[in-house]
Amino acid sequence: MVILDKFNLMAYFTRYNNDYFGGILPYPEFKFKKSYRTFGYFSCRYTPDYEMYDCLLEISDRYNYTEKQFRDIMVHEMIHYYLAYTKADLAIEHGKQFKNMANYLNSMFGLNITPYINDKEYIKKPSFSLGYLASFLI
Repeated sequence: MVILDKFNLMAYFTRYNNDYFGGILPYPEFKFKKSYRTFGYFSCRYTPDYEMYDCLLEISDRYNYTEKQFRDIMVHEMIHYYLAYTKADLAIEHGKQFKNMANYLNSMFGLNITPYINDKEYIKKPSFSLGYLASFLI
């Protein structure tokens, strides 16, 4: 299981950046997304001449990820970052460039990067709402 904290996000980002992207990606801001619906998210803003700034990479903290699951989600978001950074896909979509790069990384490195994730294989962390806690008392 992957321990989710900002230090580990930076460490994994550094490793995957070197392993899969030639180390060219600058560090974005890292945040945790409080979502069961979205596993990861990448966004950035552009100047009028398309220079990037305010880059953000978010990972959902609502799951207990295996290292492989986490790697595939993080690299998925890093593909978006790479394509935007190299100006190959400024819209940050799951289009042809994304699919080509995902297929390349999958075949070369045994990854499983897909445009969308089936959450059936992921273990959700429990929600500690009052309703959740009350269910144990009844």
